[in-house]
Amino acid sequence: MDSSLPLPRRKIVRLPDYDYSQCGAYFVTLCTENRAEILSQIGRGGALLRPVGRIAEQLLLDLPQHYPVQIDKYVVMPNHLHCILRITVPSSAVSLSGIVCAYKSLTTKAANQAMQTPGRKLWQRSYYEHIIRDEPDYQEIWQYIDENPQKWEIDRFYGKGTR
Repeated sequence: MDSSLPLPRRKIVRLPDYDYSQCGAYFVTLCTENRAEILSQIGRGGALLRPVGRIAEQLLLDLPQHYPVQIDKYVVMPNHLHCILRITVPSSAVSLSGIVCAYKSLTTKAANQAMQTPGRKLWQRSYYEHIIRDEPDYQEIWQYIDENPQKWEIDRFYGKGTR
């Protein structure tokens, strides 16, 4: 692919007038670059973390040490990560996108250092987020995350990534 060509324009999925630094719960999904299946493998016990997946999990769980967030629920799948991230203190200095950007940068750096793969991209450019609006929405997302490993074989991207 010609690197001089401009990147395709992405659909803006964020709400234009929403303050993503306010307190609230968010469902966040990050996908690996080219949907490479490098984070975990799915077995009878659920998601079995690979080395890069262990790094991704540990740095996710470390986020509350650096940001006013709480990780309510998460799962590390072979080629993506889902979590319910709750911003606990409003701050103009911290937003959901800033937290996600920092997390992606930290995990990429740590994974490349551990795997001796300098410069390798770990995550796709963007991420999916959903503002959790109420308790039924929260419970539905919790259940989705909980059941995600069992649904891996019917996932529309199953088998399409690099193993």
